[in-house]
Amino acid sequence: MKPELVSSDTAGVFHGEGAFWDAATGSIRFVDMLRGDVMTWDGTALRRSHLSEVTAVIRARRAGGYVVATERGFALTDDHLSIDREIAVFSDADIRMNEGACDAAGRFYCGSMAYDTRLDGGRVYRLDPDLSVRVVRERVTIPNGLVWTAAGDVALHADTRDGVIWAYDFDLGAGRFGERRPFVRFSGTGGMPDGMSIDEDGGVWVAMWGGGGVRRYTATGALDLTIPLPTANVTSCAFGGADRRTLYITTSRQGLADPEPEAGGLFAVETEFTGAPVHAFGG
Repeated sequence: MKPELVSSDTAGVFHGEGAFWDAATGSIRFVDMLRGDVMTWDGTALRRSHLSEVTAVIRARRAGGYVVATERGFALTDDHLSIDREIAVFSDADIRMNEGACDAAGRFYCGSMAYDTRLDGGRVYRLDPDLSVRVVRERVTIPNGLVWTAAGDVALHADTRDGVIWAYDFDLGAGRFGERRPFVRFSGTGGMPDGMSIDEDGGVWVAMWGGGGVRRYTATGALDLTIPLPTANVTSCAFGGADRRTLYITTSRQGLADPEPEAGGLFAVETEFTGAPVHAFGG
């Protein structure tokens, strides 16, 4: 499996993140996080839509439009990415939202982090369909890559600075994280875990920040395959296409003293696996 650069950095992507397949439009969407923009690749052109100072992650809403994590809260948009409503969550200027996803019940979760990446500087917030907000995890550092197993009873969540993907017992009915255990630990020599996706066989695909690739781990946490990329900072991956077999991969220029020519580019690779459905927000 060899990834191809499907959209070069012609749109000036600095820190691509949070990819997801938007089935309603047949496009891959991701964010240029620190520039506050949503990027849309429709197979022919890469479009940029500015939303806020920071746009951390975007997901579809069941009733149409999108839910977005902004620098310090959430926003709801229409189909054209115009903001209809903003929901403030915290006011600390040293903290920002980072990465998130929706569970099968339609709740949207997003982790926060300190700009200086200090240990345990963030939390994980839950936005319910009634638009109420709750803290569901304390003391996270760089939260990334939230996915659930098919049964919905285990949540997998990476903390990039700690170099661990944690498996949490998850109560889907209550939207509650329970006991945790390490799913995969990383030494840091081959990069650290960033965004993640999961396939229908329970395989977990991990974008490796500083590792120049994507790794697939089996449902038991064993390394199964590695997809190398020509740039170091690989940030997220998402299955898309009509059959959900194309893996789209985002990358970043952040932290590169001498950026590689393809850093910030969007890549795609055809796989033998089918991605699990991505849940939409219920509000």
